[in-house]
Amino acid sequence: MPSPALAGLCWSRLVPFHACQYTIDAMELARAVESLQAAELCLREGLVNSAASRAYYAMFQAVQVALEVGGLVRSEWSHRGVQASFNPELIQRRKLYPRAFRDYLIAALTVRQAADYGESGISTKVAQRQVQRAITFVQKVGEVISGGNPS
Repeated sequence: MPSPALAGLCWSRLVPFHACQYTIDAMELARAVESLQAAELCLREGLVNSAASRAYYAMFQAVQVALEVGGLVRSEWSHRGVQASFNPELIQRRKLYPRAFRDYLIAALTVRQAADYGESGISTKVAQRQVQRAITFVQKVGEVISGGNPS
């Protein structure tokens, strides 16, 4: 069962297809939503490093959908490539997303690297912040690709 924060996101495992109000692009958010669910589950179970890692991947996956919907299609996106395209095109030029999302994405990559590869990992507080940011991020991408108001 998704958290209340995720319940509004439409995808085949959460909402029957015929009841979905979003476009087919929203269904591509399924992977991001799954990563969010995993992040929340890890956080509840005290697996803070894994929670932060999954939160980053939820954002990374959502950004790929946002870029593709925006007409920026690649066969494969690198972590740096996503950041290099998202900020100038969808935040600065088109103003579809809040400026804070640039920082969310950059910080989340740094935190994920510390969580996955750092000697001491990260704190619960940092993991909680990353999961909350990821929820906000994925929800906003869902709104924008479904025709909701830009920030």
